[in-house]
Amino acid sequence: AMGDQVQTLPAVSDIAARWPGIDIDWAVDARFADIARLHPAVRKVFALPLKSAQQQRTFAGMRALWSAMRALRTEPYDLVWDPHSVLKSAIVSRFARSSLRVGYRAQDCGGEPLAARAYHLHFTRPAGLHGTEGRRIFAQAVLDTDPARPVDYAIDQRFPHTLQPAAAQTVFLAHGASKPEKLWPLDHWQQLAERLARGGMQLQLTWGNAEERARAQHLIASLPVRTAHLLDRRSLLDMLPVIAQSSLVIGVDTGFTHLAAALRRPVVGLFVSTGPELFTPTSPDLARTLGGDGVTPSVDAAWRAAQQLHPELQRGTPIKTA
Repeated sequence: AMGDQVQTLPAVSDIAARWPGIDIDWAVDARFADIARLHPAVRKVFALPLKSAQQQRTFAGMRALWSAMRALRTEPYDLVWDPHSVLKSAIVSRFARSSLRVGYRAQDCGGEPLAARAYHLHFTRPAGLHGTEGRRIFAQAVLDTDPARPVDYAIDQRFPHTLQPAAAQTVFLAHGASKPEKLWPLDHWQQLAERLARGGMQLQLTWGNAEERARAQHLIASLPVRTAHLLDRRSLLDMLPVIAQSSLVIGVDTGFTHLAAALRRPVVGLFVSTGPELFTPTSPDLARTLGGDGVTPSVDAAWRAAQQLHPELQRGTPIKTA
């Protein structure tokens, strides 16, 4: 998923800092290849059409995937590190030419123990550590990196940190997720959007499929005219400037929320079926995390968090809540 790639960026920064001049290549699903390409320490990106081949199930799709996988064998590697250690990533790791492939032990392979057979060396997943921090600790075990370094996603350098005047009231709502259990209730989104609009904010939303588009349309249907903008479907690379020029991002456990943290934007993270420990902002002062596994954040809590992070909402007239 997109979030997995974003969460790997700081570990890549750690590796580059520990081993100056190292050549780092990254094999990734083609949908998220732009994330890997943005990191200045990455030499080459292998964009693998994994998802499209799975969805299309055609000869042409499988041929494209096979061609991309064969490219992994064009040169030998001293080390192949699989920070995900699930079956799909293990198969990719196995294709790479190396006498040393490293991943997690079978019981730590995300419920897919067969993945461990692809690795020569096995490590134990750090207890209680997930997401960004887990990958950084894993990198330390494999490559002697320093996880005590400040979190460095490295991609924020590509975008200006200063907002354009027109973006001062822009709030991006990352409402969609790859799994339905991660979604925040639609009526919660509607209530929060109404408060944000009444507070003078301009809302932006995007979508990745027909279901997400319908959800976004319902979310903003009752808002005053010109207070919300449903963006056309865009590539990941085209979405990055949108997020970078948002004064606030409010989102569920989804890739755009993690990208906002990587881009040093103020973020309210809404966790419903996963824990907030998966979220590692560049600066804790720029983030508020709410909810958790089996705990749905309230609208009031989300509104208070937004007020804490956005100066215009702090100065605005208090809005009476139900």
